[in-house]
Amino acid sequence: MKKSGFSIIELLVVATIIVVLSTIGLVSYRQATVSSRNAKRKADLETVRAALVMYRTDEGNYPDTDSFSSMLGELQAGDYLNVDNIEDPKNDSTYRYRYDSHSNGASFDLCAYLEADPIEHYCVYNP
Repeated sequence: MKKSGFSIIELLVVATIIVVLSTIGLVSYRQATVSSRNAKRKADLETVRAALVMYRTDEGNYPDTDSFSSMLGELQAGDYLNVDNIEDPKNDSTYRYRYDSHSNGASFDLCAYLEADPIEHYCVYNP
């Protein structure tokens, strides 16, 4: 009398294939979410840079502060930027934005740390 069904080897092979495919999918998903958050950080800095250029056109210099939130407040007060959408997508203190004003508002640096490497950061400079 012959029993029908799958052998233990066949079940192990199928289970291994499912685990490998699931792992590949999860790794790809994680990399995609990290890339999208980094892209939002870069886009936020470019948006703020453009608002700062308009601010300088009207005011003659960039905001003379070394605080990102203070600078955003000045841009919002002058209707140069809606700050509701300028926020780090992860809301983690590690990836916060940074604004540095130089030479009494003659130039600035805007930076954000990226998630790929905690040392790597993306900066926008304006003379």
